Amino acid sequence: MTAPDLCREETARAVARRFRVVPQHDLGQNFLVDRGVRDAIVATLGQGGPNGGQIVEIGSGLGALSQGLLGAGFAVTGIEVDPRCVAALGLLRAAHPRFLVIQADVLQVQPGDLGLAPGFRVAANLPYQLTGVVLQRLMEWRPQPATCHLLVQREVARRLAADLGDWSLSTLALRLLAEVEIAFDVGPESFWPRPKVSSSLIVIRPRPVDLGEILPQVMGLARPIFQQRRKQLHHGLARALGVDSRGAAQLLLEARIDPAKRPGALGTEEWVRLAREVSRSSSG
Repeated sequence: MTAPDLCREETARAVARRFRVVPQHDLGQNFLVDRGVRDAIVATLGQGGPNGGQIVEIGSGLGALSQGLLGAGFAVTGIEVDPRCVAALGLLRAAHPRFLVIQADVLQVQPGDLGLAPGFRVAANLPYQLTGVVLQRLMEWRPQPATCHLLVQREVARRLAADLGDWSLSTLALRLLAEVEIAFDVGPESFWPRPKVSSSLIVIRPRPVDLGEILPQVMGLARPIFQQRRKQLHHGLARALGVDSRGAAQLLLEARIDPAKRPGALGTEEWVRLAREVSRSSSG
């Protein structure tokens, strides 16, 4: 059985009507209907080969990206929360025995539930409003994905991949755990229905490091400091620790950090050093 070409908007609309799928804004259902963009996403993942690579696709929707991944030889496990979309994906399952679809909320799923071996990758067209929480969950997965190839809102992509000096709290939260790069931008016309904003494909490569207990300490310290991100670092640190500015500046110097820096200019190693110095000074 041959599945219909799901990258054509007319086909996507017809499949949606057949299975009574009504795009829902709260689920971020803007379905990809651009073959060029679909193929470009697949190209960032390479080829599955005769034995295939394992791909977890978050939010398979009507199946346009799934179809491209399967065509490239990947074994695809789709996670889809909408039961009507799950029914529509039956068209692809009938044509591709290596396509597994699970009706579930990705925030409630663990790799062990999916039978995934280390080396699997993630692909997704993420709902804009859920990007942050989904990224956090993916970074917590064990085993971790080898890479994540995600369509996100363009402004979010710019923030996550920002150069040092322009980091936000969300940038730091991800960059402590992974490297991020923007592959390309995607216009609203590549989706049905059209979103009001542009998108970007980001590629995330988790770091092979375990920060352990220092990670929550870094984030607990960074949150109040970033509330004063326009001020020099010693002001935010003083507020975070409840000490005077001079004491905060001295602590920064002991951590080999310039007190005059802004929070967005600190790299991950500096944040880790600062958290460790704060921990040392408070226990000393």
